[in-house]
Amino acid sequence: MVNKSTSDAAAPLSTPIAVEESGIEIWEYLRIVRRRLLLILLTAVVVVGATAFFTLRMTKIYRATTTVRIETQAPKVLGNDVENVVEMGTGSFWSNLEYYETQYKIIESRDIALRVVRKYMLHEDPEFLGVPQEQRAEFEPTTPEKAAQALQGLVTVEPVKDSRLVKIHVDNRDPARAQLYANALAKAYLDKNLANTLQSTVDAGDWLSTQLDDARTKLNTAEQELFDFKKENSILSVSLAERQNIVTAQMTAAATSLTEARARRIEIESRKSAIAKVAENNDPLAIPLESLNSNLLIQQLKHKHGELSQQYSELSERYGKNFPQMRELKAKLHRIENDIEREVKNILRAIDAELTAARRSEAGLKRALNELHEQALALNQKEVAYNRLARERTNNESVYNLLLGRSKEADLSRMLRVNNVQILDPALLPEYPIKPRLSLNVTLALLIGLALGIALALVIEFADRSIKTQDDVEAAGIAFLGIVPSIDTASSSYGGQYGQYYGKKKRHRKSKKRKKKPVKDRGNGKAPINFDLFVHENPKSQVAESCRAIRTNLLFMSADQPAKRILITSPSPQEGKTTVAMNLAIVMAQSGAKVLIVDTDMRRPRVHRAVGMRSKQGISTAILGESTIDESILHTDMPNVDVLLCGPVPPNPAELMHTDSFARVVDALSARYDHVIFDSPPVGVVTDAAILSKLVDGTVLVVKSLQTSKDALKHAATVLKDIEANILGAVLNDLDLHNRKYGQHYYYYYYKKYGYYYGQDKTGDSGRETPPPAEDPPQLNA
Repeated sequence: MVNKSTSDAAAPLSTPIAVEESGIEIWEYLRIVRRRLLLILLTAVVVVGATAFFTLRMTKIYRATTTVRIETQAPKVLGNDVENVVEMGTGSFWSNLEYYETQYKIIESRDIALRVVRKYMLHEDPEFLGVPQEQRAEFEPTTPEKAAQALQGLVTVEPVKDSRLVKIHVDNRDPARAQLYANALAKAYLDKNLANTLQSTVDAGDWLSTQLDDARTKLNTAEQELFDFKKENSILSVSLAERQNIVTAQMTAAATSLTEARARRIEIESRKSAIAKVAENNDPLAIPLESLNSNLLIQQLKHKHGELSQQYSELSERYGKNFPQMRELKAKLHRIENDIEREVKNILRAIDAELTAARRSEAGLKRALNELHEQALALNQKEVAYNRLARERTNNESVYNLLLGRSKEADLSRMLRVNNVQILDPALLPEYPIKPRLSLNVTLALLIGLALGIALALVIEFADRSIKTQDDVEAAGIAFLGIVPSIDTASSSYGGQYGQYYGKKKRHRKSKKRKKKPVKDRGNGKAPINFDLFVHENPKSQVAESCRAIRTNLLFMSADQPAKRILITSPSPQEGKTTVAMNLAIVMAQSGAKVLIVDTDMRRPRVHRAVGMRSKQGISTAILGESTIDESILHTDMPNVDVLLCGPVPPNPAELMHTDSFARVVDALSARYDHVIFDSPPVGVVTDAAILSKLVDGTVLVVKSLQTSKDALKHAATVLKDIEANILGAVLNDLDLHNRKYGQHYYYYYYKKYGYYYGQDKTGDSGRETPPPAEDPPQLNA
């Protein structure tokens, strides 16, 4: 049965697990920083101190600055109509960008530095060249080029953003020299720019003069050739264009007349064709053409023919055809028809004459038009030659005028001597050094020192392969059963007075000022602490509650069939497995169960020292049959706790454990007690623990914080898993809750809860004295 205190003690086990699962990885790094804060601060202090030391020993450097204004064009004194002969910037963004970048490089160039060096004889100045005072007696001047190179190293050009200003910085140990060099460099750049501009203007003027003479000769030749052409083609009084206009007008009139003549001819031909068809008709009265009907003679004949035809029709009703009057009318009608036919033929002959005249007129107009066309072609040929000569004259004239104007402008520019560079602010004498910058260097050193400290802390932290936290245990694939705090800590002001720690703040402050007593001497006249029986002597201590939490977890792991036979081992020696076995047996006995502690560490037995008992009988004699189980078991003064010591140490413990007799002894012990706890050798050193693990219900691994390595734990787990042993879990032993290496993993979840729950132990320690250590057990003969 699990009592109330046991269930309460088990609760803290899940608390840190939940916190770790829900936490963020960044908090782990923050814990590392907190744990290694002293190292980080020490690294930062060293870096800052070294930086400050070297900074203060550095030579002070002063900076003088001259501000120069650079325009893309020189001032236009004579107005915008007069252009500069030497082009600088074109006005476009990229062109101006290239122009200014070029000017910056010119300021930093060797030529500008050489001007300053030669002006102030810096190549013969030992102070400028940095020659020590003791070596100046043997100083020899260097070349101006080397001095200029040294001066270039002092110059920095800084363009002012969004402006046409540029700052020329000169750094030097001497503020006066820095001022002198800055102004001298600016003046040298200004003079060089003006000299280059004037030289370019002079060169351009000379070139323009040569080109002007050639242009004048070409212009005169072109004008003479144009005059000769006009004279040869008689276009002196009337221009060629006017003559072309006259011919064009004549061609237009001729074309119009030819079109009219052609239309008249066609009209006459059509009329003639129509009249010819009428002439073939025998009926003179059936003349449909208006041109014939409009003829007066034909109209009279047709009218008379109509009257006679009517009389002939009236008489033909009364008389016959042979009647004299009828024959007379018939003859008259015949004569009239002949007259009409004769008149039609006369009209046709008149039309033929008219058609002949129209054709002659059309032919004459066509010949005239062709002649005008030939004249136009001739004029066009003359126009091509004329335009070529005129264009050549115009081009030569334009070139001549342009060269003449630029030549005049070059002469004016040479006289005006304008410059597009201006010194805006001469350099002043600097009062404060710019180097070294102590505040900046210290700040950067602080940041670098903190970064190096953090990096060093992380390297040390991740290089540490020891087990420190629950996560390290679970990373090996082993269940975490709980922790056993360091008994040294638990018995100190934070252990024996853990209730007082969470009392009033004033008392807490006072307790921090007390001197820490030695671990094994409480300072109150009591006996030294017995680590193995600490839970028995301090049932309400933090260690006792941690052991109860482990007991509860072991019972809850298999509630239906709780583990009766439990093997306690460790990966390596000196990890506290005996201490954990003893205290775990005590808390199990406190819950009312009968517990037997068996010392199966037949190589280095220690249980007899823990209980302060001696016996020549033990597990070894029981296996060999030299004593019974009842004779070998010893009863302690702790309720429900018995021990079975090792007995005489055998020379071959592993072979002894392989015997059937040992298995029968284990079964007999399990039948007599509720729990049998076996204290065995380390599993990573000898095979005893591996043999025992096959005879027990489960194995508990004890790992010591900051001592057991992760590799050792994994190796121990691998050994047990390879033989299919039941690993119940691992216990993290000797955990110093005040050590910063653990961060806040357990301090607030274990220590605070236990201390606050129980308060201060009013009775203090149990007062029991640890019995004197028993003698080592005798050796068994082989």
